[in-house]
Amino acid sequence: MHLQRIRAQNFRAFGDGKTAPQLDWTLSPGLNILIGENDAGKTAVVDAIRHILWTTSYEFVRLSEQDFHIHGHIRAQSMFIEATLVDLSADQEAAVLEWLTYEDDGSRSLVLHLQGRWIPPRENKRGRVDVVTRACREGIGPEIGNAVRELVRATYLRPLRDVEAELKPARQSRLSQILGAHKSIAGQEKNDFDEANSAKIPENLVGLMAFTQHYLGKHPVIKGVQDDINNNYLGKFAFAGDKLESRIQIAPDLGLQPILEKFELGLLPSDGINPEDSSIRGLGYNNALFMATELVLLRDGDELALLLIEEPEAHLHPQLQERVQELLEQSANKPLDGKRPVQVVMTTHSPSLAAGADIASMTLVHRAQLYSLAHEMTKLKKNDYEFLRRFLDATKANLFFARGVAVVEGPAEALLLPALAKACGMSFSKHGLAVVNVGGVGLYHYARILQRAKEDEVIPIPVACLTDRDVVPDAANGYIDKPKNGNKRFEADYTPEELAALVNAKINRAAGGNTIVCVSDRWTFEYDLALYGCGELMFMAIQLAVRADAKGERLDEADELLAMTAAHDEWEALGKAGHTEDALAALIYKPLATGKASKAVAAQYAAHLIETGNYGKEAALFEMLPPYLRNALNWLTGKAGAA
Repeated sequence: MHLQRIRAQNFRAFGDGKTAPQLDWTLSPGLNILIGENDAGKTAVVDAIRHILWTTSYEFVRLSEQDFHIHGHIRAQSMFIEATLVDLSADQEAAVLEWLTYEDDGSRSLVLHLQGRWIPPRENKRGRVDVVTRACREGIGPEIGNAVRELVRATYLRPLRDVEAELKPARQSRLSQILGAHKSIAGQEKNDFDEANSAKIPENLVGLMAFTQHYLGKHPVIKGVQDDINNNYLGKFAFAGDKLESRIQIAPDLGLQPILEKFELGLLPSDGINPEDSSIRGLGYNNALFMATELVLLRDGDELALLLIEEPEAHLHPQLQERVQELLEQSANKPLDGKRPVQVVMTTHSPSLAAGADIASMTLVHRAQLYSLAHEMTKLKKNDYEFLRRFLDATKANLFFARGVAVVEGPAEALLLPALAKACGMSFSKHGLAVVNVGGVGLYHYARILQRAKEDEVIPIPVACLTDRDVVPDAANGYIDKPKNGNKRFEADYTPEELAALVNAKINRAAGGNTIVCVSDRWTFEYDLALYGCGELMFMAIQLAVRADAKGERLDEADELLAMTAAHDEWEALGKAGHTEDALAALIYKPLATGKASKAVAAQYAAHLIETGNYGKEAALFEMLPPYLRNALNWLTGKAGAA
């Protein structure tokens, strides 16, 4: 049995489909990862499941006024949450027969429909929430009974959970529930301790406790304290004819549950420490221990194997996050030893965790709208998913949490573009934008992640893919060789129509939905910057990179000052030489084209120089940028004028 679908209307961020989207999410039976920025609605999805299914920890979950969707100053007065569970076993169907829904295809499902009503306060009466949960879609079936509740409870791990408290001895402790539900617990409630043959060690837990208490009661320390209390104090309180005695015990009730509540679970000390000595372990490994314990229960139980986990990355370093993600994915899709799979629904803000997951298992949550990234839901092809599984790393995975994404082909754009945007008053940080550097390959794989298979469905997250036109200006003919195979390389080799077709081919290959492709206007990122207005900036940065390359390291302050002075003099000489704009840009760019300087180092120097404000800022600097960069920045920041 697994949760196939969760629907909700007027629950928190989810509205009635008019003022705000309804919740309607179809889950996979394996791993389901909810990703997206804060306050997008991820927790609301998890809480909707908790309200309709309840949890194995028997925590008290109730609807309040704040759970009803509010638009402006008007709060909804009715709401519903509906869960559809499918693939019930024959035994499970028999247990909930009267609540089943018979589908048109002959299958049977269990549909739970929670209807909530908010009654505002009036006169001297307080406001209240009325809730009823019934079977069948739209709640037309009988009210849900206890047999259903016990079958469909989900396991919930809250964010920033106090795992040490969860695993310590306590009444109704989580560990006691897990132990009590384990398949090997059967028969352990029998007391097989024989006081007449007290030397025989019992096999059952209750018998072992009775055995332990029998011998502890005979220990001179315990017996001495007990006799001291009874004879010297408690006995003197008794009236004539009454007997008032006490007994020191571990568990006054020899039932199985009180015994299980005495247990605690903890990690052994790390290597080099005696296992019998106490040692406090870190929060991260304790979190991993707690998740492992819950998975044991879910793997072996007979009820719904559904794990709801918020931010499993809490307190975990990136490498451990990856291991935890791998374990959750394996438990959901390929459990060990033939055990039943565990359906997992988790939320995360971790690029490291997202980078290690299969994109097809993710659902992007944006402004209370859910967008599954499963196969056939996006424009990604099968080989795209395979490519991204291999090459999507943590720095690229931040695209899942951004309000806009710039996909670039190299480190130069990744380093310099945010600095240029900030100087233009279009800060990537303030706009919540991410830069994804694809390293010269795979731009079109990444471009299709946020594009929907349905043409009328658009994710409202702007994506701008920046790519070079890769046609060499004729002015660079002096240091760029013509191909020996006769292929076209220079502008003179193309007609205007062919150039337009080349650009359109690049655009059409990746554009769609809210994703645009911005092709450099002439050649490369650095060349176009030099050509359109940032010539001095790029000349100074490239010359600094040339000198740094010659030294084999970044320049120190003294060397940088000398290099700046020399480069400034050279720039003034270039300005008096009467070069055309194309020729000047070609001269500026030549050290990068011929390998005399690193593009990444030049971009670092350019980013540093732009921060001084000496090379333009705000609107004036924006107008100095190449048109394709202006178009990209306008698109990403929501400014007018984007194509």
